[in-house]
Amino acid sequence: MEYTCKVPVLLLFFNRPEHASAVLERVRAVRPSRVYVHCDGPRAGVAGEAEKVAAVRALVNTIDWQCEVYTLFRAKNMGLRNGVSNALDWFFEQEEMGIVLEDDCLPDISFFPYCETLLKEYQNDPKVMHIAGSNLAAEITAGQIESYFFSKFVFVWGWASWRSAWKKMSLNLDALDAFVAQNRLAEITSNTMSQAYLLDKFETTRQKKNNSWAYAWLFSVLQARGMSIVPSKNLVQNTGIGEAGATHTSKKDARAAIRADQLDFPLIHPKTKLVRPGLDQLLFYLSQKSRWRLLLWYILKKSGLR
Repeated sequence: MEYTCKVPVLLLFFNRPEHASAVLERVRAVRPSRVYVHCDGPRAGVAGEAEKVAAVRALVNTIDWQCEVYTLFRAKNMGLRNGVSNALDWFFEQEEMGIVLEDDCLPDISFFPYCETLLKEYQNDPKVMHIAGSNLAAEITAGQIESYFFSKFVFVWGWASWRSAWKKMSLNLDALDAFVAQNRLAEITSNTMSQAYLLDKFETTRQKKNNSWAYAWLFSVLQARGMSIVPSKNLVQNTGIGEAGATHTSKKDARAAIRADQLDFPLIHPKTKLVRPGLDQLLFYLSQKSRWRLLLWYILKKSGLR
């Protein structure tokens, strides 16, 4: 595909030079004119991490196409929640829109024109807040005529958004109590167990019992009654799932086997922005907890055992 990316790209790197190098090679193939690189600082007391972080940062010197490069290299480790959220603040302070890739999110080349096309298509639609690159239900949706569909959930294994949307990000989930009091979870899913699971994730995120920025972003989109775009084919492979050093995905996971596919162009746009509840529930099961694991979690939660 002969294509040059005309929107900026933010790379969120840390301590995995091989993963970061592979992602950078995909970015090199589309030669964006502006590249932003965030790299968190090494954690105190973690042997060998400073050297790995240094190796990741040195990759910036291999950017050999004509472009502007901006870096935000942390002296100290900020962690996933604050580090990524702050990096996104930094990025969207400079740019109206852009593409975001972490070091373990390896995209197909078609991911970039897909994002660019839809960033421009929906830049004036406040309801559309997120463009996902991954689709864990691609076996079901890959055969649909349209190139993408709409969901109430956000998926952050390669994504894109706008400054106007990111301004609605609430890292501390400030409006969660009102959200719950208004029974807003019922707008997201009619499944009682799924509602309970989401509320638990939102509560633990607000209380900083986990290190997630992504649940805060999901809440922010739902609070604004926004929606996301999901490609009909999976465009990003998560190469970090199952690794010992992965922050949230250190266990074996079938999602690691889902490869990045190629999307055809020109894109075929859906005629409506209607969300399909059944498909959304399936995406919940695939991205959060499977039916049986959710049932077990719910039983243990109701019994006070977790």
